[in-house]
Amino acid sequence: MKLRLKGNSIRLRLDREDLAKLAGSGRVEDALRFGPGDGSAFIYAVEAGDAPRGAPSASYRDGKLTVSLNRRDVAEWAGGDRVGYEHVQQTDAGPVRILIEKDFACLDRPAGHDDDANAFPNPSASC
Repeated sequence: MKLRLKGNSIRLRLDREDLAKLAGSGRVEDALRFGPGDGSAFIYAVEAGDAPRGAPSASYRDGKLTVSLNRRDVAEWAGGDRVGYEHVQQTDAGPVRILIEKDFACLDRPAGHDDDANAFPNPSASC
């Protein structure tokens, strides 16, 4: 799973393995570790939950960023061609843009690159 933060914008890209895990167990997470122990990690996760259909929501508590996506959306997304979901969540600190999408293989990277091992085939690639 790849995470990109820019201002009040969250972008998550899930590869095939991540999306299969999300659909199967209801959660996928990763962490940026600054040292040993949970207290020195920034954890980010996507979970199947009670978010409104088509509108992922985000929360941040105790060093954990969690993006929730409706359970039915997860099932349909994992089994279909939809690229992802985008939503602007209103918060007390202003709007937060949330984008969660499938991670496609890069077109300009040499074949076999580690980052693309579990990527979805790029629909823009020529046959």
